[in-house]
Amino acid sequence: MSREAVETIEYKDHTIEIFPDEIGESPRDWDNLTVIHYHSSSYVLGDTNWHGKLDEYDAMVKKAERQGDLVIPMFAYIHGGVCLSLENFYGRVPEGHARFDSGRAGTVIIKRKDILDNWGTGKKKRITKAMMEKAYNSAKADIDTLNQYFCGDVYGYVVDDEDSCWGYYGTEDCIDEAKEVIDCIVEQDIKKHYEQMKIWIRNRVPLSKRHSLEVALEV
Repeated sequence: MSREAVETIEYKDHTIEIFPDEIGESPRDWDNLTVIHYHSSSYVLGDTNWHGKLDEYDAMVKKAERQGDLVIPMFAYIHGGVCLSLENFYGRVPEGHARFDSGRAGTVIIKRKDILDNWGTGKKKRITKAMMEKAYNSAKADIDTLNQYFCGDVYGYVVDDEDSCWGYYGTEDCIDEAKEVIDCIVEQDIKKHYEQMKIWIRNRVPLSKRHSLEVALEV
């Protein structure tokens, strides 16, 4: 592989290499609870762009509020890259940057029905404060993941130049999955070794010959 690994890990006599995933799919292609509505003439910041249709956008937001959907303002900070947030960037970035490079960029919505389906209990159709908090945290997680996509924080692993998988957001899950693959390989090797030992014992193969056979069979 021509790309350079960002991290190399030795684990149980196997090698894990972590590489940037340069063609990872957008998390907005997934099945998301949130719908990200935005208005931008130059950037793709979510699912539906209302640029040039602000009257329709305002009507859509008001309708969502009347329906009891969770409606959250979304802000963007664009300065050498794109970063989204459910909170204003004022006080979090330099004053000049906040004034000229950040601002309201759209709205994140989770439908009332989806909140009830995912966090409701029983037959009650009332949305509680706790349910709204869970929905808000889900929206925040979606924004955080989209920010990872924007800044290229997406990776894949290669184990022993053979097994690989891609599309992990952040390296932690990527490394954990690679280790699970190695755990399975080691478990299979141990099982294979014990099965071979049973065959040698059953066939009364002398101990002096088992080592050479083990090397030849790579068990």
